[in-house]
Amino acid sequence: MIDLAGSLEQATLDQLRSTLGLSKAGRLGDDWDELFGEAKRTVAGASANVELWRDVDSHRWRLDIELVADPAESDVQSLLTVLRAEVEATGVQIASVSHRR
Repeated sequence: MIDLAGSLEQATLDQLRSTLGLSKAGRLGDDWDELFGEAKRTVAGASANVELWRDVDSHRWRLDIELVADPAESDVQSLLTVLRAEVEATGVQIASVSHRR
């Protein structure tokens, strides 16, 4: 999971979805919308479902990364590195990255 820092304006949200190849879902003006995009990604042999979420209560943003199989740890790290770089390329800051095995 990649927790994003701060809030997202519409232009930044659109750029983030475009850069990450995420589908368009959710509307910023709807407080109850939580899922804002999803995509299937494969990097260095690690296939994952990537979803952009906004918590309905705290309005904090995160990328959930669900691995499709059980790739090597180095492949998981490569996937996280690519995703981090893409997020940061849009100007969005990363608050934290957590990884469960």
